[in-house]
Amino acid sequence: MFKRFVVLAVLSLSSVAVAHADSISGFFSSTGTESFTNSSITFPPGGAVVAGAVGGTFANLTGGNPITFFSGAIPYSQGQNSTPGGTPIQLLTTTQAGETFAFDLTGYNANFINNGTQGCGTGSTCLLVTGTGFFTGTGAANFTNSPGTVVFTSNYAPGEPLGGITSSSASASTASSTDPSTGPSTGPSTDPPSDPSPVPEPASFALFGTGLLGVVGLARRKFCV
Repeated sequence: MFKRFVVLAVLSLSSVAVAHADSISGFFSSTGTESFTNSSITFPPGGAVVAGAVGGTFANLTGGNPITFFSGAIPYSQGQNSTPGGTPIQLLTTTQAGETFAFDLTGYNANFINNGTQGCGTGSTCLLVTGTGFFTGTGAANFTNSPGTVVFTSNYAPGEPLGGITSSSASASTASSTDPSTGPSTGPSTDPPSDPSPVPEPASFALFGTGLLGVVGLARRKFCV
């Protein structure tokens, strides 16, 4: 009976630690390569790295850190799209200093442009994609799933055949942050981002541990009588 009480106490201690996980709030940018047609986009292995604006929870990411994108083709039609089968797609992951950030794509708006509008140069063919979904953070610190947005821009120069490899750029931000390179994201808040390394409050643990030791002492006296 005494052992069972100790196990329950340890489980309660774990639940306190989980309760202190923070949400992700920040932004980062990247460069890389991809290929696209008028109906699909493909991310080849390797070649994508962190580059440009970084802030908030992502502040520890440094330029040149590798980003792994979804392997294979993602279909799209002009306008708003849902992921195939309605199942989220893990679009990208990046790991640094023991922390892995991932973005799961749940929907996306695709804009295929070949008429010289919306910033696409005359004669060029461009694809602009705004993907919505959620970020996760696991490893050195664990974060709660947080809504976010990833924006891609890529283009073929005049005369390049569709389906070849083209350079691309991407920016990612959570719904509660502002990326200075792309402006506000879909969320209304522009408050400063939260601490990138959330940890349980020491005072809370001290109080909890003191109370736990007292309860264990009472239990020992009761069961040893």
